[in-house]
Amino acid sequence: MTISTIERLNPFISEVIEDPYKFYRRYREEDPIHWGVASNPRLPGAWYLFRYEDVMQVLESPKFGREASKVRDDGEGAPVPAAYKGFRSMVGNWMVFRDPPDHTRLRSLVNKVFSPRMVENIRPAIFNIADSLLDRVQARGEMDLVEDFAFPLPVMVIATMLGVDASDRPMFREWALALQHASASRLTPSPEVYAQAEQATWGFIDYFKQAIGQRHTEPRQDLITALVKAQDEGNKLNDEEVLATCIHLLTAGHETTINLIAKGTLALLRNPDALNLLRSHPELITGAVEELIRYDSPVQMVTRWAFADIEIGGKLIRRGDSVGLVLGSANRDPARFVNPDFLDIQRQDCKHSGFGSGIHFCLGAALARAEAAIALNVLLNRLPELHLLDEKVEWANNIVFHGPKHLHVAFREPMVNAS
Repeated sequence: MTISTIERLNPFISEVIEDPYKFYRRYREEDPIHWGVASNPRLPGAWYLFRYEDVMQVLESPKFGREASKVRDDGEGAPVPAAYKGFRSMVGNWMVFRDPPDHTRLRSLVNKVFSPRMVENIRPAIFNIADSLLDRVQARGEMDLVEDFAFPLPVMVIATMLGVDASDRPMFREWALALQHASASRLTPSPEVYAQAEQATWGFIDYFKQAIGQRHTEPRQDLITALVKAQDEGNKLNDEEVLATCIHLLTAGHETTINLIAKGTLALLRNPDALNLLRSHPELITGAVEELIRYDSPVQMVTRWAFADIEIGGKLIRRGDSVGLVLGSANRDPARFVNPDFLDIQRQDCKHSGFGSGIHFCLGAALARAEAAIALNVLLNRLPELHLLDEKVEWANNIVFHGPKHLHVAFREPMVNAS
């Protein structure tokens, strides 16, 4: 077993969040299987994997999983303190924190209702939502791309798919933001943040209980009805899981899509050759989205627990160890991608790890891709003078769901005072 002399990495500090790729490069080259600082202060440390090959190996291996309780006495199924019972119970039923057989059962059911046809059918609504959001800011000539566009768009889209009334969407947005603040960070949120998430959870539960009851007697063409139908057909989906799945569908792809739209726009604005190429050849948008995910992944890291002792890259990872898979580093690995630090929207070989791999491959990947492609299409078509108002970006305090807290842009040249 080789011994590392490089200092232990804490990926959750602001220096890493503000410029992660220089850190990734160093550890990928000098200590690609690294024993660093864990996000959970009760753990002595955590492994971080930086190379594409190693990351993909773990993602696709049954020797690693999501449920810490299977291998640790102090493991918790959901990363929420026990004091916040509603939020904790709801998150504990999310399939992202489950392993087979529960994960297999839940995912097979949601796959049936979250079909490619449903994603295709929602595309006109995504266009309408994107247009309506720009209608609100067009006269201003500037906006916070995160707050005014990237954040509300995925909430409104999934609310539409669930069958939420348009008048209720602002309430959903407020609740989704509360859950995002409490669940997205790998640093310990404050009690106030958890209390707001607990309140939002009960708001969601009350709302969806009523909606689920209505769908039993008055079915519609929406996701809630599809889940209720799966439950009624005896597919062993209990009431708590139906509720949790509705909330999970609303929140799961939310943070990912926000960051994909915001960071994708930022990358294009900082790479004018790519931006101009996409403007002149909008048919490249599908490949451009894949390259933007690779170039600056909206999810920079995912966690797995080792279910058995295993050696990777000369390091022994023991059963019960926490393993952080640094997707952002894997997607910039020169052993896998030619000239990885260059944004090439015509890149031919772009099998990135941005949506994971294996049994936990992102269920909402098709929807996220559609939302990003349409959002960027609408932005570039409607705002030909789009540019950054400030080159310095304020990043949210989160290396996992990594993205700007705000992104101030303008899309009309300021008027010159003739006097």
